[in-house]
Amino acid sequence: MSAHTPPLFRLSLLSFSLLSGFTYAADNTAELDTVYVTAERQLQQSLGVSKISAEDLEKQPAVNDISDIVRTMPGVNLTGNTATGQRGNKRQIDLRGMGPENTLILVDGRPVTSRNSERISMRGERNTRGDSNWVPVEAIESIEVIRGPAAARYGSGAMGGVVNIVTKKITNEFEGSVNYYTNQPQDSDEGATNRVGFNVSGPIVKDVLSFRLYGSLNKTDADSPDINAAAGNANAAGVEGVRNKDIAGRLHWKLSPSQSLTFDAGFSRQGNIYNGDTQNSFTHPSNAALIERLKGSETARLYRSNFALTHTGGWDWGDTKSWISYDRTTNSRLPEALAGGPEGSYNGDTFTDSDLKNLRLSSEAYIPFDWGVPHVLTVGAEFTDSRLKDASSNRQGFTDQGNTDVFNGISATRGSDASQREWAVYAEDNISITPRTHLIPSLRFDHHSKSGGNVSGGLNFSQQLGEHWLVKGGIARAYKAPNLYQTDPNFILYTRGNGCPIGTEGRCYYMGNADLKPETSWNKEIGAEFNKNGWQASATYFHNNYRNKIVIGDVLIAQSDLGNALYQWSNTPKATIAGIEGNLVVPLHDKLKWSNNFTYMQKSEDYQGNPLSLTPKFTLNSMLAWTPTEKLDANLTFTQYGRIKPRTVVINRTENTNGLSSNEVGSYGLWGINAGYKFNKHVNGRLGVSNIFDKKIYRTADGAQTFNQHGRAFYGSLKVGF
Repeated sequence: MSAHTPPLFRLSLLSFSLLSGFTYAADNTAELDTVYVTAERQLQQSLGVSKISAEDLEKQPAVNDISDIVRTMPGVNLTGNTATGQRGNKRQIDLRGMGPENTLILVDGRPVTSRNSERISMRGERNTRGDSNWVPVEAIESIEVIRGPAAARYGSGAMGGVVNIVTKKITNEFEGSVNYYTNQPQDSDEGATNRVGFNVSGPIVKDVLSFRLYGSLNKTDADSPDINAAAGNANAAGVEGVRNKDIAGRLHWKLSPSQSLTFDAGFSRQGNIYNGDTQNSFTHPSNAALIERLKGSETARLYRSNFALTHTGGWDWGDTKSWISYDRTTNSRLPEALAGGPEGSYNGDTFTDSDLKNLRLSSEAYIPFDWGVPHVLTVGAEFTDSRLKDASSNRQGFTDQGNTDVFNGISATRGSDASQREWAVYAEDNISITPRTHLIPSLRFDHHSKSGGNVSGGLNFSQQLGEHWLVKGGIARAYKAPNLYQTDPNFILYTRGNGCPIGTEGRCYYMGNADLKPETSWNKEIGAEFNKNGWQASATYFHNNYRNKIVIGDVLIAQSDLGNALYQWSNTPKATIAGIEGNLVVPLHDKLKWSNNFTYMQKSEDYQGNPLSLTPKFTLNSMLAWTPTEKLDANLTFTQYGRIKPRTVVINRTENTNGLSSNEVGSYGLWGINAGYKFNKHVNGRLGVSNIFDKKIYRTADGAQTFNQHGRAFYGSLKVGF
C-alpha cells in the first residue's frame, strides 16, 4: 500500500480485515439473533421514520417504480433538484424539501448512486429518473423512509434523508411466485404499463446453503408527444416511457450458528421511450428536425451491474457486519448540447457512454455493555472509491460565432476521467438511562479527496411520558460531498448571455471547481406520539439550516481574449427549510381502519429567496382500509395537495429582462379505490381505479406548472405462488 494512503483509510481497511477475520475464531455457540437494540434500530423508531411493508405494496401497487408509493409517506414529495422546473416530469424522491440530490437511496443498506453517471445541468438538474427503479416492486420486502436527524448517520448524501429498499429474504423451504401487473389509463394519450416478474427461493443444502433469484420485465409507454399542446406549449413533453429488465440472485452460506456469508449479484437495464423532452422545454431550430425524428425511439440506456459479499458474525462480546461491494453503471445515450437554450437537448444520433464505477467497503461492530446504565455502542468504518469516465460531457469547445475563445491555461481538449475517494469512521451509542429514557449521541468523521475533512454528529432522544405518550427529538449535523461533475475543472458549460449573472455583459462559461466545500445542514426535529387501543397520533416539527449549497457561481475567475467570462461552481451562504408532519390512525372497527398522514411546509427558502424545490404547501394522505374476511380486503384512498407556488426572484439575465411567471398550481385532490381477493393460498389478485374523478394537470413549463398529473386509470395484479 502506498505510503501516501491516509492513515484513517488504512484503519478502515484494518477494521474490515479484523472483523471479517474473526470468522474462524468465533465461539460457535454464539447466536446471531440479538436481544439488545442497537443505536441504528433505536433511531429507526424516530418520528421522522416511516416503513412501507410488502403488504402495503400489494394493496397500493406501484405503477413503474416505488417513488409514487414513497410519496404517500409524511415529509415526502416528488420534485426536481431545483425550483426551475427543468425536467419537470422526471421528478424524484424529495424528503422534507431538501431536493432529490439530498436523498440517499439504499438497497439492502448499500448506497445506489447510478444517477451520478448523468451529467448535472447549469441549474443543478439531471436527465434521469433517479435510483428508485432498480428493484422490481414484487421483490421488495419493505421500504424504510428515514428523515431528519436520524438519517445523518448514513454520511454523505443523506441531508434530506434515506430511502432503504429491503429485498425479500431467503425462505427456509423452496417456494416462489409469478406476478403480473397492468395499468391502463382511460386517456389513450397517457402511457400504459405492463409488468411481469418472478421470485424463487429456498435451500440448496438444508440449513447450510440457500438461494434467492428474482427477475422482472416492465414497460411503461410514453405519453403522446403532443399531450400538452392544448395547454399552450407543444414543446413541453409529457412523461417519458421506460423499459426495465432486472435479474438478481443471492447465495447465503451459514458457516456456523453464529457466522454467515452472503453473495449478491444483479443486472439491470433501463431504456427510455423518447417523446420530445428537452431540458428547457424549448426546441432550438438547429436540432428541431432531430428531436422530431427521435420521438418514439430509445435515446438513453442505463446498464447497471452490482456485486456484494457480506459477512455477519455473532460473538460473546457483540455482533459484526462487514461487506464489500462493486457496482458499475454505463449510461449510454445520445449526446446532449452543453450550451444555451438547447442545453440538455439531443444534438447527435451516435450513442456515447458515461461509465461510473464504485468500490465500497463497510464494517460495523455492535457492542453491548453496562457502564452505570445499559449501552449498545456501534463503531464503524467506510470507504468508497468512485471513478467516472464521460468524454461527451467534457467536450465543450471555445469557439464563439466562428472566433476562437482563448483562456490562458485551459485547453479546448480536456480529459474525460474524474475520480474521488471518501472514507469515514464513526461511533454512536444507544444509552438506556432508564427503561423510559433513551439517548443516542453520535460522532462521525468523513474525508473526501477533493473537499477534505468534515466532522458531523448529533444527539437524538426519546422519553416515555406515562403509558401512552412518547416525546422524541434530535439534532444532527448532516453532510454532502460535491459530486464528480461539480469538482471536475474539465466539465464546462456555456451560455451566450441569457444564463449569465445579472449585471454582467457578454457571454460566459461555467466550469467545475476542485476547491468546493461540502454542503452541510443542521437538522432538528421535536415531536410527540400517542398510542392507545389502536389509536395512533403524532406531530413533528422539523427545521433545517442548510449551508454551502453548491450552485453555479457569479465570481469572475478568468476572462477570455474575446472578453467572455469564466465562472465556477460555488458554495452559497445559507438556506432554510421548516415544516410540520404527522399522522393519525383511527380504528373505526376491528375490520375497518382509517389512516392519515400530513406534511405542512412552513418555509423553504434559499439564499436568494426562492424555494429550494417546487413542493406543495401541504400534503394530506388518507386511506380507509376494510378487511371483512381473511380473503377479501378493500381500500379507499385520498390525497390532497396544497398549491405550488413558482419562484419569485430572478437569477439570470433572461429572467431579469422578461420577468418570472406567476402561474401556480392550485390545490387539488385525487381519489382511488381498490380491492383484493385471495382465491386460495397460492393465488391472489387485485383490481383498482386511480384518480377516480379524472383530475388532470398539463405541463406548460410556465411558473410552477411543470409536470403532468395523469388522469383516471384502471389497474390489476395477479400473483400465483408455488
